[in-house]
Amino acid sequence: MSLKKYIFSTLLSFTTVIVFSQTDTTSTSSSSESTKNQNTGFIFKPTIGLGTGMFSFYGDIYDKNFQAPMVSRIAYDLHVTQPLTSYLDFNFYVLFGRLGANERNTTNDRNLNFDSQIRAGGVNLQYNFGHFLPEKRTASPYISLGIESFEFLSKTDLFDKYGNRYYYWTDGTIRNIDQNASNANTAIEIQRDYTYESDVRESNLDGFGKYPERSWAVPVSAGALFKINDYWNFKLGATMHFTFTDYIDGVSESSVGNRVGNSRNDNFMMTSFSLHYNLGLKKKQGEKQGEDSFKDVDFFALDMEDMDKDGVQDSKDSCQGTPPNVPVDAKGCPLDDDEDGVPNHLDDEKETPKGMLVDIRGVQLNDSIIAYQYSVYSDSVGMFNEVVYNSYNGGVFKNAANQKEYMVELGTFKKGLPAELMTRYLSINDISSTNIDDSTTIYTAGKFNTLLDAEKRKQQLVAEGLKDAKVVYKQNGKFYDAPKYDSSTANATNNNTNNTASNTNNTTNNNTGNNTNTNNNTATNNTSNNSSTNNTSGNNNTTTNNTTNETSNTASANTNSLNEKGVVLRVQLGAYKNRLSKGVFKDVPNLIEIKTEDGLYKYMTGSFTNFDAAAKHKVEMVLKGYQGAFITAYKDGKRVSLEEAGATKMKKEDLQEIADNTSVNALNTKLIVFKVQVGAFKNEPPADKLELFNKIKNVTKETTSSGLNRYVAGSFNDYQSAMNAKNEAIKAGATDAFIIALYNGEYIPIQEALELIK
Repeated sequence: MSLKKYIFSTLLSFTTVIVFSQTDTTSTSSSSESTKNQNTGFIFKPTIGLGTGMFSFYGDIYDKNFQAPMVSRIAYDLHVTQPLTSYLDFNFYVLFGRLGANERNTTNDRNLNFDSQIRAGGVNLQYNFGHFLPEKRTASPYISLGIESFEFLSKTDLFDKYGNRYYYWTDGTIRNIDQNASNANTAIEIQRDYTYESDVRESNLDGFGKYPERSWAVPVSAGALFKINDYWNFKLGATMHFTFTDYIDGVSESSVGNRVGNSRNDNFMMTSFSLHYNLGLKKKQGEKQGEDSFKDVDFFALDMEDMDKDGVQDSKDSCQGTPPNVPVDAKGCPLDDDEDGVPNHLDDEKETPKGMLVDIRGVQLNDSIIAYQYSVYSDSVGMFNEVVYNSYNGGVFKNAANQKEYMVELGTFKKGLPAELMTRYLSINDISSTNIDDSTTIYTAGKFNTLLDAEKRKQQLVAEGLKDAKVVYKQNGKFYDAPKYDSSTANATNNNTNNTASNTNNTTNNNTGNNTNTNNNTATNNTSNNSSTNNTSGNNNTTTNNTTNETSNTASANTNSLNEKGVVLRVQLGAYKNRLSKGVFKDVPNLIEIKTEDGLYKYMTGSFTNFDAAAKHKVEMVLKGYQGAFITAYKDGKRVSLEEAGATKMKKEDLQEIADNTSVNALNTKLIVFKVQVGAFKNEPPADKLELFNKIKNVTKETTSSGLNRYVAGSFNDYQSAMNAKNEAIKAGATDAFIIALYNGEYIPIQEALELIK
């Protein structure tokens, strides 16, 4: 059974039990119990509880996969309980706390630890054995079963506060160097600081990737509830949370090396003490309510009462609460002459043909409006949503971060593009590439604010032979298939815009009765040319029209125009055997990365229709450090020479042509710098480290993006000089020194730097 089916079955079972319990209460209770409920008049009588306890971990860490209670971590929970019957309660709860474990195993050299923040919320049904126990009792044992969703954020402790990595030696000590290292004799003993600074998922020690840090669990509880008085109780209990994940501790049976764990999911138990308060008020003892309570009531006057003053007694009035002075029929309901379901006093169209569908104002709906309203009703992807938020000065505007951005997907590839398909894609002047993960790239064309413009662009591309093109939209960094676009959706959207514009004007002029006659004309004029003919109400109407035009202009300015076929010129920044770091191209606009079928990674920028603009962009790239940048031309799905593209040969190098299957390094290798890192610390280094750094030549302090204080020695343009400086630093006492590489001020992998300078 899949997880979704299991969850659905569990929730269905809960619903069945709740409905049965409520039905059972109303149908089988004794007459005295029913009278008591009628007297109190309370249906919702919740009890709230707040508790604290300990989380214990049951997972892959520890030989026996068990954690002793004395090393457990503190947790808290909050409960809202609603009695369903005398023996069954429904609970909603949230809990949060810390879950962790520390393992030290010198036998197989596995020394694992983690600390996880747990946040959970769920529901359960609690049974208190009321069938068998006396009604008046002080203690009530209970069991419960539920379903919950929880989130875990797991970290591990790999470094001490000075940035030294822990190495666990077989003699039981922790040191700053591996005992098998060549310089192990210089290792010093260090102590764990139990600060969990390294994210388990981000470390990716077992190659699991970005697995979800949230899951479902089935909590099973047992314990006892003790009554203090009518209002206060306290509860002692233990809950085992059987989860659906094996990644809480970051270890599973698929882990590598000595990290391998068992095949069971990670679970955790909470033992807790909680205090509960009953919010349901109780009647004072001795207060009774019987027949004497109604001895002064005039029931005849109540039968003759007419609360809404429409001339029909309440006992015969089918539509009580009719507004004053509204004509009614014999049943007390407002008149509806055209029988469209909207009474005359609310009907803006009082002679609607019979059988026609109308809106809440009694105005007949046409087919396009019905189609639009159904599209809004059935919308599951947020096509019709508009997210707004308030600025600090009271203005309201669109939240651009959450707006949809429509585009046309050309294809998604895990392997490289064939040569023919690569040149075909590069002939599309508005193409973009996005890396979804390390191996998958999606290629798209255009960026549009409206589904209509994206659909038109798709039709262009389909006509050019790209049969698999489809419209998608990007929101919050993710791609989704856009809803299918058809003419009825377009007409419905336009009509809705017209109605909205017309209603704005009519509200301003207080001409409610003219809505039906003026909708289309007013909206059309406002949208197209802001004609002064419609400004019958003076300044107010003018303001509305201007606002409509400003919105329209803004949308137009932000929407890409459709692209025509022709020559496309691009500036290529090289072709490399390995993918380059993002930092290498940090200052390149509109970068396109294409992996070819022969394994090369091509990087291009710009899309131009004339050679002068392309040449100017090439010069800009050369000045930024891409000295080998060159221009390529594409037309009708093929690569063409620059002369065929219309370029004029001024110098020999102006029309440089390089084959598509040639590896080219266009980067300025003089911008590659090597440095020697001698230390990294969260805070200032200790005195002995500062004294050591003073003995090393040219040590400077830098601050990393993560806030670490990094100390580096020297700055070299060749690797051998950096290696010599590293050896000197080690001789001076910086045994952990190593070489780092930068390109144009951005850190890149050392192997990437070595490949680029070959």
